[in-house]
Amino acid sequence: MILLSGVLVVGLMAGGCRNGSGGPGSDAGVVDAGNGGGGDGGTPGPDGGTATACDVAGQQGCEAGAICLRGVLEDGGQGNRCFPGECDPVAQGCPAGNKCTYIRQGSVTSRRCVPDGTVAEGGACTSTATPEGDFYDTCKAGLYCTDHAEPDGGTAFTCEKFCRTGEQCTAPKDCTEVLRFTGSDELPRVCGEAVSACDLLAQGCASALGCYPSLESGPVCVTAGTVEDGAACTYSNDCRPGSACVTNGAGRACRELCRSPSGEPGCTSGHCEPLQDFAGVGACVP
Repeated sequence: MILLSGVLVVGLMAGGCRNGSGGPGSDAGVVDAGNGGGGDGGTPGPDGGTATACDVAGQQGCEAGAICLRGVLEDGGQGNRCFPGECDPVAQGCPAGNKCTYIRQGSVTSRRCVPDGTVAEGGACTSTATPEGDFYDTCKAGLYCTDHAEPDGGTAFTCEKFCRTGEQCTAPKDCTEVLRFTGSDELPRVCGEAVSACDLLAQGCASALGCYPSLESGPVCVTAGTVEDGAACTYSNDCRPGSACVTNGAGRACRELCRSPSGEPGCTSGHCEPLQDFAGVGACVP
């Protein structure tokens, strides 16, 4: 049986109380908890981050003083990178009475310890400014203020939990929101509502989206990738629509999805092996 990489679906492109770039969007993906790799390789990024084979879910593969996050690479793509910083928004690690969060000052956003907020998970939040020009939110430690569209067309701002995997969220929420910040290549995630369901084999998602498997949420519509079948991947939506990032043997690669044990769609090449936890769905392997 083919093993699906551990899933972390990333949905809304949040402005974090408009501290980030803002605007709707999606950057979903499936995380694999494979080997962390070395923390001294890769290509330096413009803000000091390094592209490596580090492991986001397990926090392996980075040197002391850095954490592994999905991030923007020099070529504009995305990958796992080791980012230096004062603290970890999930593990925290700040002195008592403080929290680790993202602080904007001018055109730069950094990860630092600041005085703790007062708003609990799910509560309405705002941004606050210091005399020194720092902007950060009013959420308690481990949370971040994210924006959500309301049915009446308005926008609500609520404190949501920083996460690296769906297991760190309280059901039915999943690790479904990605934060983007002005002046930072880091793409941390927070818990949010599960995204829309779909059919892995029929697809049927809106333009620019693909249907990908999530162990926490089932099949979900998220932003589609472009990685070809057989190429290495970390997240399922690194792959083009109709494929997923699966573990087969020693490594992880994009593989075409197929009907298991037989039927349409079949495999263009290779044979259809069942996909773990998704009845009737398989992946085409050599």
